[in-house]
Amino acid sequence: MKRSIISISIIATCMISFFMMSSFNTAPSATLSKAQNFNSAASILITSSNTTTTDNVNYVGNVQLTGAINASGTYVMPTEVFGMALHCTFILTLPQGTITIRMLCNMQTLNGRWTVLGGTGAYQNLRGGGSLFMPGAEEVLEGTVSL
Repeated sequence: MKRSIISISIIATCMISFFMMSSFNTAPSATLSKAQNFNSAASILITSSNTTTTDNVNYVGNVQLTGAINASGTYVMPTEVFGMALHCTFILTLPQGTITIRMLCNMQTLNGRWTVLGGTGAYQNLRGGGSLFMPGAEEVLEGTVSL
């Protein structure tokens, strides 16, 4: 008899816990827009325009993101040259946080690859990457990202 009372108590506790946990609101954070509320890889286009450079190493300008993330802001881009390879850290400052991207480019073809290194705010768990092209004083990054 004592065994069945303990079993009934354990089952009742589990059921109460289950119903209490299922009543919590699991809606996405209000700081994310509908376009940013994605779990699988989604297409993104990032375009930037260089507005100035102080030393031909650190560039600054404006950036526009469309697709998975719809936002505009500014960027800072320190660059390093290794032979005919250009390595850039593309730091985007957007209204809901920052995104840091590593870009590796061929200076002859002006093509390359990019990878998300990290983010803050709404972009804290952002992952992704893709291809890029550098026509003139701008960068065009295409690829996919996911949160």
